[in-house]
Amino acid sequence: MDGQSSTNDMSVSAIIALYNPDLHLFEKALLSVLNQTCPVKEIVLVNDGGADNFKDKLPDDLRIKVFSKPNEGVAAARNFGIAQCTSEYIAFLDQDDFWYPDKIQEQIALIPVSGEHCMVTSPIHIIDLKGDEIYKKSQRTQEIYFLKASKEKALLHLAYENFIYSSTPLIHRSVFDKAGLFDPHTQPHDDWDMYLRIVHAGFPVYFYREKPLSVWRMHDSNESHKVNAMLRSKCLVEKKMLSVAADPDVRKVLKINLQLDYVELDNILYKERDYIQFRSLILTHLRSLLQEYAGNSGAEKELDNILMARIQKIVLKSIRRYLFSFYCQAMQR
Repeated sequence: MDGQSSTNDMSVSAIIALYNPDLHLFEKALLSVLNQTCPVKEIVLVNDGGADNFKDKLPDDLRIKVFSKPNEGVAAARNFGIAQCTSEYIAFLDQDDFWYPDKIQEQIALIPVSGEHCMVTSPIHIIDLKGDEIYKKSQRTQEIYFLKASKEKALLHLAYENFIYSSTPLIHRSVFDKAGLFDPHTQPHDDWDMYLRIVHAGFPVYFYREKPLSVWRMHDSNESHKVNAMLRSKCLVEKKMLSVAADPDVRKVLKINLQLDYVELDNILYKERDYIQFRSLILTHLRSLLQEYAGNSGAEKELDNILMARIQKIVLKSIRRYLFSFYCQAMQR
């Protein structure tokens, strides 16, 4: 089936989870969905216990459906939205991001069989609050996406790190029946946890490679700035996948990443000036990290180089801090 037939035959619902959004950014996000060259069937807005003044920005469009629920976080809001959708495919958009006009059309055209139970992803641009592209970060993010965009080893590539941004996937609704819904316990890495489960469940993933189709807006209130919570949720995702993954290369990468995250958490103790607790943990975790990496199979050379660079950086930083912590502790007295 050609791309045009696919575009005409497949229906799409868009979900935007809302919690006190910046009204200007929300309006831009909403209009980017309404103005798709391949029209969406419906836009499901889930107000997750926030103010409802966003309603003043809603145009008169019958496709817009507004729901409200108690505040439980973005994962629960997305799950609530999935239950309201009536289309074959579901696309997600964060309240301060936006899509380019041909986002849905390009992704639908990538699905080879109409109605296939699959996930489609695409690259992103990264911009700041003013709308200017953060060029180096944007380019680096795209380079990683293109490096990892391989159906053959999607689970291994995702195990290295999440390279799929939450405002890019298009997912068949039946995928959630087998892979499960978003897990609130893994928030704010609930999206990465979901993608890992989808790939592990065996669903095809199609990686659009031509150009970015979504824009991710980086600002101070992004979840990614909450480092401690991000690391702890990342550890939980890695432990979850380790409990089910059988592929030895995938397991190896997950174990290395888990030890890396433990070391990163130790370094937060240093920054918080808890030097005694920092020293009680850091050497053990560094030793475990190096032991895990020593047996690395190197299944993906380029990705392994990225991992090694991260290990070298964190090891050197941690050793310096370990030595300097004695001086810092003495100065506290």
